[in-house]
Amino acid sequence: MTNSTPVLMQWGLLQFQVWPLNYHELDHYSKTDWARKEIAGAAVYREWTGEGDEELHLRGKVFPLKLGGLEELEVMETMRRQGIAALMMRGGQGEGRSLGWYVCERLVRNHTFIDVEGFGKQISFEGLFARVPIPSAYDEFPVLWSLLAPN
Repeated sequence: MTNSTPVLMQWGLLQFQVWPLNYHELDHYSKTDWARKEIAGAAVYREWTGEGDEELHLRGKVFPLKLGGLEELEVMETMRRQGIAALMMRGGQGEGRSLGWYVCERLVRNHTFIDVEGFGKQISFEGLFARVPIPSAYDEFPVLWSLLAPN
């Protein structure tokens, strides 16, 4: 049986879909770094020093009581806390596009319409993802193994 809900974005095994975990806004920031060199009597010279930071800001809403999504936010938080780098893929429909490896640097959750357990019936979130170099298997394997086989 195939999943009829399209995948908007995927970070590692965590899928952003229309539901339960979605995003409705995406900001993609990238920059180039330049060293500024001032030369007396001449225009300011700039020397390219390479790629700068590349960040993705995802904003979305989940509705835990109606559609779920709280567990997926908890997975994202766990990956953030453990500093897990994962491959970010954009789109689905059988043809995802690799955006590179990213870590979640910040995850903000805004709970509204609080239920009796203290959770929001609607949770808005913003995740800040920063691009990182491809991790070595030596560094990543113990982290991934700890997720699969906890104490």
